[in-house]
Amino acid sequence: MKKVGIWMISIFALLIIATIILIIYKGIVAPNYPVNNLIRVIDGDTFELSSEGQVIRLLCVDTPEEGDEGYEEAKDFLDNLLFEKTITLKSSDYSNDTDAYGRLLRWVYIEDETGEQILINKLIIDEGYGELMIIPPETCQEITEIVVD
Repeated sequence: MKKVGIWMISIFALLIIATIILIIYKGIVAPNYPVNNLIRVIDGDTFELSSEGQVIRLLCVDTPEEGDEGYEEAKDFLDNLLFEKTITLKSSDYSNDTDAYGRLLRWVYIEDETGEQILINKLIIDEGYGELMIIPPETCQEITEIVVD
């Protein structure tokens, strides 16, 4: 009877550990993680980081596509913002972790010279390089609450 009890406790402990690892990996418990190795800016709302190994798509922002007016300006603006900066990514509380193209959907922050966190998603809209794009279940509260106030 004692062997069965120890065996059951061991299995239960392994399941708990596996669950914790999965939650951390998916960003549910620790959705913020700093990264700072920008490989390239793809367009005004998409970029690639070496430490993620994946492409990052800004949540709630839509910038001009290649060939459209404003594309180069939006791309250059994002490149200038992210180049040689410590970039912090935050998962959404509402949307999927990735989009249909496999890109990670994230809120993206950089630190300004005073140490304040700047939300890049909002800054792109505020500066006129992109537009607000809400795709439910995402609510874009990080942007809309600030924009409305």
